[in-house]
Amino acid sequence: MTAHLRLICKKLDHLVRMRTYLAFSLAQTAALVPISSWESLTPGNHETLAAFRIRFSEFQEHMGKLMRAIAIEEEQETEPYSAILLYMEKLGLIDTAERWKEIRELRNAINHEYEEDVERLTAFFTELTQAAPELLSWHDRLTKFCEVNYSPSMHTTPPGRSSAAR
Repeated sequence: MTAHLRLICKKLDHLVRMRTYLAFSLAQTAALVPISSWESLTPGNHETLAAFRIRFSEFQEHMGKLMRAIAIEEEQETEPYSAILLYMEKLGLIDTAERWKEIRELRNAINHEYEEDVERLTAFFTELTQAAPELLSWHDRLTKFCEVNYSPSMHTTPPGRSSAAR
């Protein structure tokens, strides 16, 4: 396996772990959204929202890094980043480059404009909970793409283990 394919494999493994935490946070947050009364939220509820925001952001960030690694492996342009997004769209790995950018802007807005405007915060969290399943779906597609295109190199059976044990 090449060093670059090992890197892709490592990124995929990391995303699987991150996905578990994001899915947990999504379920916790979905029970709170839409938020009708910010005053009635407990400190635990605020912790749930903060964890979801961070996990969502990090998951998308790492998916973006995986997409860059795939583009490099496929010998595609990686600058500007929109070239990667357009290639991922062409492969059907994301719905549209524009939707990725919209989710990225939402992610940036809630991370950099975390303000006291409760209506805006409610809208942010509602949109994030609606966008999370899209990210998870795109993660599935990226994983499948890597399995189909890089599987023989990426998923070798360690010595002493049968392929059924994987």
